[in-house]
Amino acid sequence: MTAVLVSTLAVATLIAAILLMLPAMSRTTLPLGVLVPRSRAADPVVVTAVRRFRIAVVVSYVVALVVAALVARLGPAAPPLAATLVLLVGSVVGYLTCRRSIQAAKRAGGWLDDVPVRISGSLTPDSAARARPAYGWFAAAFVVLAAAAAVGVALYDSLPATIAVHWNANGQADRFAEKSFWSVFAPLLIGAGVLALIVGIAFVVRRVPWRRGTGDRPEVAERIGALQAHLTQSLLGWIAFVVAAAISALSVLGWWRAESHEQSAGIAVVTVGLLIVIFVVIAAYAARLVSGTRAIRSAAEVPAGAAGAARDTVDPRDDDRLWKGGLIYVNTGDPALFVPKRFGAGLTLNLGHPGGIAIAVVTLLVIVAVLLLPVLLR
Repeated sequence: MTAVLVSTLAVATLIAAILLMLPAMSRTTLPLGVLVPRSRAADPVVVTAVRRFRIAVVVSYVVALVVAALVARLGPAAPPLAATLVLLVGSVVGYLTCRRSIQAAKRAGGWLDDVPVRISGSLTPDSAARARPAYGWFAAAFVVLAAAAAVGVALYDSLPATIAVHWNANGQADRFAEKSFWSVFAPLLIGAGVLALIVGIAFVVRRVPWRRGTGDRPEVAERIGALQAHLTQSLLGWIAFVVAAAISALSVLGWWRAESHEQSAGIAVVTVGLLIVIFVVIAAYAARLVSGTRAIRSAAEVPAGAAGAARDTVDPRDDDRLWKGGLIYVNTGDPALFVPKRFGAGLTLNLGHPGGIAIAVVTLLVIVAVLLLPVLLR
């Protein structure tokens, strides 16, 4: 139990650290996802709202740890899952609440009334378009799935007629199915589907246009775009490998305890480990992107008032009304499939673009398939 609580503390601490860093990852003109002019980036209302958001994250973190301790008796997987849910829900509520004060001050003060409208330059910078997918990580993910499949083939004849296909929070099998190709290899097939989806996204990211961030000079935006593209491809490769490894490990553990009704600590350990590794990967991606972006901007910084210095302008594609909650971008008039996130670092889909809708739907179907897998195997 001590190991479970330590793992829960690690997961919650990592998530909280990422959430606390999000305001610093965003452009100064987009505090909590609200578009403001540069002259208002340090306004007391903005500073207070960001501070209150961070307080909300810390409070949610403490509550999450208390909840994790209370549900520990339900099983090894319960504390990390409960803590993650409480922390994320509390932080999202804090985010939505705190950003309203900035929106209210912006409307009341007419912060953008006298700011000129300017549409930023072209879409994807050429150097960003040349970012290669992470072929090595994708190949490693395929090898891991293939190795797990080979183990399954070798063990297939020795598996009992009825095998476990689902485990509860205690790591104990609570659902069984007759042995068949589908019941034995379904997780690996779904893993292969997830891998194919991620590889597809990697090639889409490379080929389709995505808009660089507004507010930067073209040469700065191109360098930042190249960095974003490179790190995004790396992130997709890392996630593909982690997911493939986790699915393979869970499959092999499941075959090993195919007919057992006893608890399996390995199932819970892999589940908790998956959470930790995914958040570590995301944190590493965010840290590298933020540090790289700051270095690029610092090297190209132009003194205020000098020729070429950044001025207050508004890109109509950055209208708050096109960003739902400052997180979800929906603009049917924007040809870019990917756009820079408003809150945090990296890219997000344009859900007003047919390709964005297609990617979102396919991703949702994969998630639903994974969740319904135990039902399908009954």
